[in-house]
Amino acid sequence: MIQKHKAAWKEAAWIFGLSRLMILLFSYLSVTFLPMHHLASPVNYIVLKQCSNNLNCFLLSWWRSDAVHYVEVAYVGYVHHMPLTAFFPLFPLLIHGLGALLGGSIMADYAAGIILANICFYGVLVLFYQLLYKDFGRTIAKYALIYLAFAPYGLFFFAGYTESLFLLLSLAVFFFLRRGNTLDWWLAGLCGFLAALTRATGIVLLVPFLVLFVQKFGMRTIFVPEDWQQKLSASLSMALIPAGLLVYMLYLWITFGNPLVFHVEEAAIWQRYTAFPWVGVLDAIKGIIGMDRHFYSRDVADVTFTFVPLVALAIGWKRLPLHYSLFSVAMVLFVLCQPCEFEGLMSVPRYLLVIFPIFLIFALWSKSNRLTWQLVIPFIFFFVTNIVQFATYNWVA
Repeated sequence: MIQKHKAAWKEAAWIFGLSRLMILLFSYLSVTFLPMHHLASPVNYIVLKQCSNNLNCFLLSWWRSDAVHYVEVAYVGYVHHMPLTAFFPLFPLLIHGLGALLGGSIMADYAAGIILANICFYGVLVLFYQLLYKDFGRTIAKYALIYLAFAPYGLFFFAGYTESLFLLLSLAVFFFLRRGNTLDWWLAGLCGFLAALTRATGIVLLVPFLVLFVQKFGMRTIFVPEDWQQKLSASLSMALIPAGLLVYMLYLWITFGNPLVFHVEEAAIWQRYTAFPWVGVLDAIKGIIGMDRHFYSRDVADVTFTFVPLVALAIGWKRLPLHYSLFSVAMVLFVLCQPCEFEGLMSVPRYLLVIFPIFLIFALWSKSNRLTWQLVIPFIFFFVTNIVQFATYNWVA
């Protein structure tokens, strides 16, 4: 057991360090030698105007899009800016706490977001390794970490986004459920509660809970009085997951008079709506066929990096434990059923990043050294490409 923990920290350390080094290096080279793209956002434009030298531009490379919004929530809250309710509260609360220790300014909160994202991601690597080690062995666990850290959109585990925090909490749910003691059910429920306060997709963590609940107690004996204390404990701990979402909705109800204001604002500002899972895919494909000059390259990237993980999941799902497979399917449906009106698959590749069983599938395929390089090289190529795009203020998911 001690050896497994040491191996997890060791493997996580070099993979974490190498991936962070690549992000820093290529970000610096990008802002030094490539032109900056002026996005429409006034906030981004103001920051770009402050790039008096390469070092400033480098340090502000990750002041972008959602990272800015989380800093805004951390610094001023929701009350005076209702559209920010689309960004769930746990990550901004953590940013606010660490930012206060760093000086309590907007830039302190910006730095806090990056620090928290990277601390969480190191925890992700350690926990992911431990989760896979016993069931799949050391080699598969190591390859899964490599594919995750160097995923094409893996830079979002570095910037001040919620991907790292949400994935850490999701993995913790699976980790505690796998151990399966009475206390572990409550720890898993607590992590699910926090995940639901991080992103709306946290509600999907009910799926592995339900699957393992049925597997542990049996479908035919769920309502039998035998082991009723354990069943009650597991059921109550499971209820913590929707409770996380309900707590946020209660706050919104008290503050704005509408518990669903986060959904309303997301529809109004980001033009997301509920539809069948294929609607956004078809809209993105139509954009490619129609050669829409505004979103053509983005639609190509969205379709490509949506289909690649989905095809991998479709081919490899039988090799996964049932609760991994059903969790993945539920996450995919949740994401695809919320397309964007003006760009069907906007941000979908980033949202799929937290479906960790997909990276396990790639790792399982890596028993062949030849196939490993055929997978690793494209991963790293697009990883670097997106770092460069992001650092120069081009759109990346």
